[in-house]
Amino acid sequence: MTQNKPAKLTIGVTGNSGSGKTTVTNLLVTCGGYAIDADITAHKVMAQGQPAYKKIISAFGSKILEQSSQEISRKKLGAIVFNDIEKRTQLESIVHPLISDKIIAEIKTATESIAHSFIIIDAVLLVESGMHHFCNSLWLITAIPENRLARIIVRDNLSQEMAESRMRNQRDTTTIANIAQVIIHNDRDIKTLEAQVKTELKATQRDNQLC
Repeated sequence: MTQNKPAKLTIGVTGNSGSGKTTVTNLLVTCGGYAIDADITAHKVMAQGQPAYKKIISAFGSKILEQSSQEISRKKLGAIVFNDIEKRTQLESIVHPLISDKIIAEIKTATESIAHSFIIIDAVLLVESGMHHFCNSLWLITAIPENRLARIIVRDNLSQEMAESRMRNQRDTTTIANIAQVIIHNDRDIKTLEAQVKTELKATQRDNQLC
């Protein structure tokens, strides 16, 4: 892929589960942004008839399919790759290029629209997939482990043990913090977070002079 910066300001938002990444994205949308959700894009490329469908079944077997719909069960697939780095890497090698291609196409469409002043890419693996190269500004959303744990338990209706297991399998964001233009610490209330987002957005727009 040719790694060209987009003509319209594009902000990449990333962070581990429970950090508040999606909340920040939603706040940016209220400020006039157009959001591209990498998770939704992943659903699309894994659907029947899409390029990743047969490749994933070939790699992981028909046991990952829902019996009724024959769609790929993300829950079944997740159970296979969650604690297996090799298999997770194999899955990512299949879906990441396809997700990136769709996101690049969506950036192009949003860039041509006058309805939105900037674009947001919401992706957990934004840096790992290389999609941060297509962003003018990389935002990392963080929170202390205690707050992240509490949010995961409530959001996903998990036991504390299951939530802690999920957190243990998440990546260290230190290297991302080293290259991020903006780091937002989301450990207070929503009004504080909203104020941070608006302040950082103004600074990002000023620094990039694209809006």
